[in-house]
Amino acid sequence: MPQNMQAKPVPLGVSLTDELYQDILAELKDGDAVKLSKYIKNLHPSDVADLLERLAPKERQTVFACLPPEKHPEVIVELSTGVQESILAQLPTQDVVSAIELMESDDVADVVQHLNENSAEEVLESITDEEQELLTWPENSAGGLMQLEYLSLPKSWTVEKVYNHFREKGEKIPEKIRNIFVINKAGKLLGVISLGRLMYQPLDVTLDKVMRKDPVTILPETPVAEVVSIFEKYDLQSCAVVNEDKIMLGRITIDDVLDAVLADNDKYLMRSAGLDEGEDLFAPVVQTTRQRFPWLMVNLFTAISASFVIAMFTDEIEKVVALAVLMPIVASMGGNAGSQTLTVTVRGLAMKQITMQNAYTLLKKELLVGGFNGLLLSLIVALGTVIVYGDPTLGAIICGATIVNHIFAAIAGNLIPLIIEKSGGDPAISSGVLVTTVTDIGGFFTFLGLASLFLL
Repeated sequence: MPQNMQAKPVPLGVSLTDELYQDILAELKDGDAVKLSKYIKNLHPSDVADLLERLAPKERQTVFACLPPEKHPEVIVELSTGVQESILAQLPTQDVVSAIELMESDDVADVVQHLNENSAEEVLESITDEEQELLTWPENSAGGLMQLEYLSLPKSWTVEKVYNHFREKGEKIPEKIRNIFVINKAGKLLGVISLGRLMYQPLDVTLDKVMRKDPVTILPETPVAEVVSIFEKYDLQSCAVVNEDKIMLGRITIDDVLDAVLADNDKYLMRSAGLDEGEDLFAPVVQTTRQRFPWLMVNLFTAISASFVIAMFTDEIEKVVALAVLMPIVASMGGNAGSQTLTVTVRGLAMKQITMQNAYTLLKKELLVGGFNGLLLSLIVALGTVIVYGDPTLGAIICGATIVNHIFAAIAGNLIPLIIEKSGGDPAISSGVLVTTVTDIGGFFTFLGLASLFLL
């Protein structure tokens, strides 16, 4: 942007449009921090986070330095894990402490886990004992998802007294309040009432008369996947987290659940390829290489296994070149069929629809589906083989191999995720490469084995 031009006025709460993004890049290139600040200071925190994730590390530091300190907490919590770690590592520890003091408790727990050791020690000294206790819960549990900020009142309060409480306390009342949790002196949850329902109640009625006395509650050790199912099943906006004695520990809100769902989807997408779900696009080359190499090594060994099977039939392939052309078809179709079965099974496990009682029934169904699909596809492939190569025996061989490999795919796609789930692993992450290995090896071995028996 020319030096004699004024920065365009940015409306409060503006979104990061493509045009604005280009303007910010221009200001970064010019190096004018004052003009850059005018663009950035009114951006929504989520858009600032989006902007930071698009920039290289040096540009991120320039942009972040233009933010007013009071905006730091909101931006930090919106960043992906890798970028968040990069930003936090560059901030002075005192600035990190100041930002964390303004965060909600559940965000504090998430951010502290991504600090380096020196910063973490100082930050831990500045947070409350209750916030430190949140760190003891696993990230994939209700305890790791809950926040300590909630509104709890005694059952003897009238609706009018509640209204007065809102007026008197004002900003001290936690944000995003949807429900009032009614507790006794010991902190035991007695009931809950939504603000919407409270609005229609007479002023002189007490909370114990209008509250729901059997609210849905969640134990802190409940897995996040189950928390998501509970919110979806009962159409909740927020839910109390209690211990076994019904003592109120915290609450989980629908926006926390949505964040968990999106994070889980991102985790599945990235880890299915052996990647870190919080990977920074602009992380150092050595760091990215180190993260990706182990998974590539796993895939190398699976590829070697399939190649070893092919090597067992080198003589047969040399005599009938058509085998080299046709064998990838058998393996590929089996891999696709296995992926379909795998997807259905993993989803069923995630939704708690597959149990020990119905697992065998599902396996039988998938075997029948695999057999029928294999039969239909094998007839098409066999017909094409006979037309192209003029060899009915070769057509029959690829027909039989296709059917058998579809059965292998059904078994692998169904049993592998069940076995991994039973052993305590994550079937969504580990199953794909194993199912592909089974269908590759099974397809090659069956097709080449049948060819060696009946064609040569």
